[in-house]
Amino acid sequence: MESRREGEAARLLDAAWASARHRQPLLASSDREQAQHVVGRVFRPHRLEPALAATPMAARMNHLGAGLLGLIDLEYGRAVDILPGPLEGFYLLQIPLTGSAQIDAGGERFESDVTCASLLSPAPDLRMHWRAGNHQLIVRVEAPAMQRFVDCWCGEEAVLLPSFAPQLPLDRHPALVDLLLSLIAVTERQSAARSDADARSAPGAELWPLSTVQLHYRLMATLLASQPHDASVRLAARGLPVAPRCVRQAEDYLEAHCAEPITPEALAAATGVSVRSLFLGFQRFRGVSPMRWLRELRMHRARQELLAAGPGVHVTDVALRWGFYHLGRFAQEYREAYGESPAQSLAAARGHTEAWATADGL
Repeated sequence: MESRREGEAARLLDAAWASARHRQPLLASSDREQAQHVVGRVFRPHRLEPALAATPMAARMNHLGAGLLGLIDLEYGRAVDILPGPLEGFYLLQIPLTGSAQIDAGGERFESDVTCASLLSPAPDLRMHWRAGNHQLIVRVEAPAMQRFVDCWCGEEAVLLPSFAPQLPLDRHPALVDLLLSLIAVTERQSAARSDADARSAPGAELWPLSTVQLHYRLMATLLASQPHDASVRLAARGLPVAPRCVRQAEDYLEAHCAEPITPEALAAATGVSVRSLFLGFQRFRGVSPMRWLRELRMHRARQELLAAGPGVHVTDVALRWGFYHLGRFAQEYREAYGESPAQSLAAARGHTEAWATADGL
């Protein structure tokens, strides 16, 4: 996939974030101690030092959350030094939407701006200098979740957490940027649905756990696949494919639980093998990955729901409910599979309903 033009990824994310109207304010203060306290509660305790004592602070932080994942934007309105030490319990993906910062992660110092995000791992000591005008979009990934993801893929427990190269050239990671854009869109829709649920009961007021779990694990998989890290040899090591019996066992599990959030850990536990070996077995005996198999099951369930839909049902809600957070891709794959768009299936279902209602005199 080709890289975007320099700075384009940050501009796309900035525009998407600005259009998210349901962000929740967490901080708006000119007080350094309050800013340090609130940001420390969200992330970890740290020292926050103004670079120039005479410059007033205008700290702002907002949150947009969905299930396992959330996004935060943060700016201080002035140049500040941030000294958290090792993050320990989580990873941070920090994306400057405007401005720049100097990052020192484990002795590796670099400039982070709209062309270069920072991906900070739990272990290295961390120091940051955010310049005036630096506005960052931040995603936090819990270290235990990343550890479980890697362990279940390999089928063995590791002593150390993966440690990533901290410099992430954002324009060279279009799959990651598209994923983040989807995350903003899904979390915004969920937040809007929660707001609507306070005033009325509606189908759109429910949440979409399949989509948020898919986004959570896709984010970790994308980072592990596209950004250099010290677990790459372990992840790339080739295991033995499982027997057809394990593949059928996995198929039965996916069929029975496809309406539930399915994690790699759950799939590995259900079959008693590593996710890597299960992927190899599916590729050998089915020609697709287990996640692709699950996607096709869910596509079929989404079609069944669309064809049986009544008034008030929307294609977007059906897609998100079945884990299809990228709506354009869902529509394209749906048309390829069934020869018509999701909207056409929904319209046909409503036409049948209206016909039956007329026949019954309703």
